[in-house]
Amino acid sequence: MTVFLLLYLCTDASRADCQVILIEHWKAPDAYEQCSSAAKQLTVDLTAKNRQRDHFVCEIQASGQRSPNPSARPDFSPLASQR
Repeated sequence: MTVFLLLYLCTDASRADCQVILIEHWKAPDAYEQCSSAAKQLTVDLTAKNRQRDHFVCEIQASGQRSPNPSARPDFSPLASQR
């Protein structure tokens, strides 16, 4: 399994206008757990103001997909509700 850690840099707390940046990726059976752990720590490291705007997301790579498409803007959901 391949999992990408993405950072969504958003202009405000509504998270309607965000830029997606690939931070890291893992390819292992426990890739999602590694990503989730990193995302949680990085979220803690953000300032309170930035936690309201910016967001780390772990995205599982679909088979046949080469890499995440940073120009696409997927729907947001809080990290706690991610897989």
